[in-house]
Amino acid sequence: MFKSLFILICLFIFLEAKQEKFNIIASDVKTINKILTAKGNVVIFSPTYYMTAKKIIYDQNKNTLELFDDVIILKNNNIQLQSNYSFLNLNNDDLYQKPSMLFEDENNLWIKSKNSLRNDDIVNANDSSLSTCDCEDPDWSLRVSSSSYDLDKKWINTFHTRFYIKNIPIFYMPYFGFSTSQKRQTGLLRPTMGYSSAEGVFYSQALFIAPKDNYDIEIIPQFRSKRGNGIYTYIRYADSPTSMMKFKIAYFQEKKSFVKEYNLRSNEHYGANFNYKKYNIFYNDLNTNLNARDGFYVNLEYLNDIEFRTLEENKYKSSSEKKIESKINYYFDTSKYYTGAYFRYYIDTIKQSNANTIQELPKLQFHSYSKPLILKKLLYSIDAKYTRYSRSQELNVNEYEVFIPFSYSFPLLKNYINISLKEEINLKKYDYSNSSIKYEDGVYAHNNTILEISSDLIKPYDDYVHTMNLNLQYSRPNDFKKSGDLYKVTNLDKNLRPFPLTKNKKSMSFGINQSLYDSSNLKQIINHKLRQTIVYDKDDNLKLQNMENEIIYNYILGSVSNKFIYNHQDKKLIESSSSFSLTYDNYYMKLGHYISKETLHSGKEDLESYQVNLKYKLSRDYSIGYEKKYDMINHIASKQSLILFIEDKCWSANIKLQREMTAASTNKKYGLKQDIIYFQLFLKPFLHVQQEYEIKRQK
Repeated sequence: MFKSLFILICLFIFLEAKQEKFNIIASDVKTINKILTAKGNVVIFSPTYYMTAKKIIYDQNKNTLELFDDVIILKNNNIQLQSNYSFLNLNNDDLYQKPSMLFEDENNLWIKSKNSLRNDDIVNANDSSLSTCDCEDPDWSLRVSSSSYDLDKKWINTFHTRFYIKNIPIFYMPYFGFSTSQKRQTGLLRPTMGYSSAEGVFYSQALFIAPKDNYDIEIIPQFRSKRGNGIYTYIRYADSPTSMMKFKIAYFQEKKSFVKEYNLRSNEHYGANFNYKKYNIFYNDLNTNLNARDGFYVNLEYLNDIEFRTLEENKYKSSSEKKIESKINYYFDTSKYYTGAYFRYYIDTIKQSNANTIQELPKLQFHSYSKPLILKKLLYSIDAKYTRYSRSQELNVNEYEVFIPFSYSFPLLKNYINISLKEEINLKKYDYSNSSIKYEDGVYAHNNTILEISSDLIKPYDDYVHTMNLNLQYSRPNDFKKSGDLYKVTNLDKNLRPFPLTKNKKSMSFGINQSLYDSSNLKQIINHKLRQTIVYDKDDNLKLQNMENEIIYNYILGSVSNKFIYNHQDKKLIESSSSFSLTYDNYYMKLGHYISKETLHSGKEDLESYQVNLKYKLSRDYSIGYEKKYDMINHIASKQSLILFIEDKCWSANIKLQREMTAASTNKKYGLKQDIIYFQLFLKPFLHVQQEYEIKRQK
């Protein structure tokens, strides 16, 4: 009995190495000539290490430690090493293992090797395989003849590298290096490769430079064998915790044969974009009594044609709108007033010249928030704007506007009804210049008297809650000054058309907004909105304006919605948009439809399109999807995609077959239709392969 207890009692041994102290727990320990041998579920721990083995030998003379059978070494609670035999030199922390298994908990990376030697923070291994998948049967792995892993810099160099899917070799690389860290660091990023019948072989790979934590540079050259070559450069810089600067510059040279075949306007494409935003430049809510804040935003872009955007890498690609907007904004906001300065510059990529494109340089605004005037419930505010509409050719305008609304509100019938009386004063002035025709500066001043009656009601039931807002508004405008040339008021000259004046009419409008909620969780089930406006003509005859109706039904599997506009004069629906979504088990579906009609009084054009988005989950890791955007008037599918999604614990892939219309600066002003296969493979969390293959391009 006592013998059994003695065997089970663990011996606690204290070893002291040069750098740190090790504690050893074992059931059998012997020491001969300063060589300690421990057997039976040996545990060794220190501030840095935690180790287990069946047997260890500690040589006190050489200060070395050998571990045998089922060896596990955990360092800094992150890197785990497994082997059948390990030799640790406690003088310099060198570690030899045979065979070895390194496991890094931070990113689930494992490296299995015939043998390995760690010197300082470098682990050199032979005949290795590595992956982040299951150790026994990995979905993917890299098998290498030798490797070097810098534990400090989180960088792996591999030699004679073979990429395997299961046990099938896919491709070979004599050398391959990558980072195991998610932190920013200098190096080559993943390449993008592809093939196009029109553009030939495509290859692009970014050089990422990160000298410091607050700025980096990305240089992306691209090669298109049949089309040409180019380079994009991105610079990002954060000069403070509340600011960020981004700068992009690019150039692409087309081959003459490609320009001729696709009738492009230019054989070179170039441009630059500067983006900067900063908050709390002069004031900070924490250190000022004004409780103020301010912000500065800049987005300046110059390009000679739309290819500056369409040739970009997908991760940076922005919209290909025909009109490119550059802007500079600054605002200063307090609890009492708001001040803003805005600059807008437009480039129409369809035009050969932008000499007659209207620019807003600048637009200034001052707004005083609502405050009491004499009486507590009598409120007023002030909004003043100045806009300079300029261009090098044709008419320019300086527009001044002052808007001052007064309001007085009070409840009736125990707050069931709320009455609001408003008086709005609006003053506008137009100064004309840069025209061969002499226009008289225009002045338009009017006031608008408004009576508004509203009611907010709520009615609870056992399972539902019903809310309703009713609103009735009567508006009576009055022009007390109109002089000079004002478009559609005193002058119908087409040169004044870009500067329209909105002239209010006496009107009455009715609106209802009601919802039904689930009383158990207050989630909205149904929402319905209806608004109808009636306008009085100059003889006080009633004229129904467009009626707007919107309804949304949220059910347990998705939602159904429709919004339409009905024109009483034409007795037609002139606009309608509908959507339907469904998520059930492994199915997802979203449908959308839009239509507008050009009629005598609609002011709209004939448009009709639909959108389809379908997704089906085949299994835990596999899904398929389908997307389509179709123009039913011109019978053109602007985008059509068939997608396969694969999402596994250690890898993911997307394969997409897509037909799309892409913008191009052709002399005929038409875009290009192309069929492309996109392939993305992500070996988590380190390797990302992206390829594109263009099947067909229609000129």
